This record gives sequence, structure tokens and C-alpha cells, in this order.
Amino acid sequence: MQASKVSVAMAAYNGERFLSEQLRSLAEQEHRPAELVICDDLSTDRTVAIVEAFARTAPFPVRLYRNEARLRFSENFMKAIRLCESRYIAFCDQDDIWHPSKIARSLDAMATTGSLLCSHRVDLIDEAGTRIGRSFNLSRHAILSGQSFEPWGVFLGFTCTIDRQLLHLIDPATRPHDLIEYDRPMSHDRWFYLVAGLFGNACYIDEPLALYRQHGGNVFGSGRTSIVGRVRKAVRKYPTYIEQRERIAAETARLLARLRGDIDSAAFHTAVDRWSGVAAFYAARQAVFAHPNVVVRLRRLYAAYRQRHYRRGWGRGGASLIIQDAIAAVIAR
Repeated sequence: MQASKVSVAMAAYNGERFLSEQLRSLAEQEHRPAELVICDDLSTDRTVAIVEAFARTAPFPVRLYRNEARLRFSENFMKAIRLCESRYIAFCDQDDIWHPSKIARSLDAMATTGSLLCSHRVDLIDEAGTRIGRSFNLSRHAILSGQSFEPWGVFLGFTCTIDRQLLHLIDPATRPHDLIEYDRPMSHDRWFYLVAGLFGNACYIDEPLALYRQHGGNVFGSGRTSIVGRVRKAVRKYPTYIEQRERIAAETARLLARLRGDIDSAAFHTAVDRWSGVAAFYAARQAVFAHPNVVVRLRRLYAAYRQRHYRRGWGRGGASLIIQDAIAAVIAR
């Protein structure tokens, strides 16, 4: 796979603190990028100057675009991705450090498995670049296909390398709302994870190929949460948590249903049915929390249970989730 060309797409905004380290790690890649495409979202610090200085000596072309208006993170990333010209596109944040073999290993894994997307394990570092805690594992599967593509799961964006055909299988302009920023379209990494699951496989390398910097507002966390902790967190989010997932699941199911007649793929049609099931499940949960009365909520929860909405399966929970919902039905306001 060493002859394959890969573009690196970066969305930049006020990244002067750590940008030089990230860029240096790109220059040290064993498999050199064919290009680095950077879209700057109107930075007010030295980000642009750092990129311009790097471009003068970089061992590959650097194309810098400055937005005329703020796009915000995900739309800025989508712009950078669309501007890339290679068959493979690696997503790059502005504050991490890549292992020298990251690109080469990702491309080799995609070629070996025939995958549309590749991700990998990461190590966590602090602001000073010191490793903290254990490696962060993002998947239990070496190859994801079918039901192993959990509906709400997603790889960290900067770990992903994609085949550019993912840009053309479904128009990104039609993507549903995002899981985190509810008022925005689905983020670039969630979208391409979704599309890869609809049309093919993804592969996962269970070795740390990047250092994921923890600082300020980007801390992802590395520990497991207890069931009590999950319930407390969930209770704080109810009913908004359920409402937003119901909205996204319904939007996704409707989008895929509209496309069903135009796409001749058994895997896609199976995925459409799965998403329809997830949408029905979250609609049942939304009905529980839509009523303010606790007794009515519990009755609706029991009805959803009797209708087998809580049976364990793709995108659904099982016993632990119905217990969580029952507690939230009593406590949440």
C-alpha cells in the first residue's frame, strides 16, 4: 500500500500552543502525505503564521485556506475534507502527535481488510506531552461490519483515515443532526462512521498510533464509569438525552428509507431495517419521558418493555438500560 496517495485534512482555529508539534509529526511520517490541506476558521493567534512557516520547508505540499466567515469545527473539517485530492484522507486535529507509522499502518490495514475506514488505539498525554493513564481503546473489534457498527459509537476523528468514496455514497448535505451539538449537522467523524457502516467495513488497529492531548475543553477521559455514575449522568440529561437521540434516529431512518430504492446493496437494506428499529426504540423511550407524571411514566415504561423494545440487540440496551430508565423516570424532571 506504500504507493497509495493520502491527503491529510486539518481544521485549524487558534491552535498556536500545540500546532507545531502536530505538524512536525506529519513531516516525520514514514508514508509521506501527498498533501496537507488546512482550513483556518479565522484564527486570531499565530496559527496561520505557524502553518505558513511550516509550508516553506515541509516535505509535501501544504494548502492553506482561510475562511471568510466562521464555519465552526465540524463544517470547517468537512470543507477541508472536500478539498483533499487523494484517494485516502486522514483526519488531523491541531494539538495531537502522530506516531511515524500512523499513515502507513492505516493504509496497510485498509488494503488488507478492504475497509472504507480505519481507526486505532491512542495514548493519552497532558499539556506538557507526558503520558497519562493507560491507552484509550476505542473498539473491541479488529474489523467492524454489520451489527458491530453500534449506532452511537464513533472513533475519535483524528484516528480516522477514510476512502474518499465515502464522500460520494450519500450527500453529506443530507446528514442528520449531531449527537453533541444538537443544532448542527452531524459531525464529520460520526457521519463517515455511519456511511462506512452502511456500505462496508471499518478496521481497527489495537496499537497506539497517536498521542491524544488532554487539555482545556477537549478532555475525553480514560476511565470506566460505574453503573451508579452512568445513572447519575443519565438522570441529569433526561429527558433531553432521550429526545435528541430519538430525533437523530428518526432523521437517520427517514434518510435511509428515502435512499432504499436507489441503492442495490443487501448490507444497506439490512442497515435501514436496523435504524428503523432503533428509531422505534427511542420513540418508545421518548413517550415515557414526555409525560410529567411519574406513575404514567412507569406505566409507559412497562408497556415498552412488554412490547419488547428493551430486548437486547443492535442499538438497544437490555436489563441494565430498563433499570436506568426506571430510575430516571422517577427522578428526572
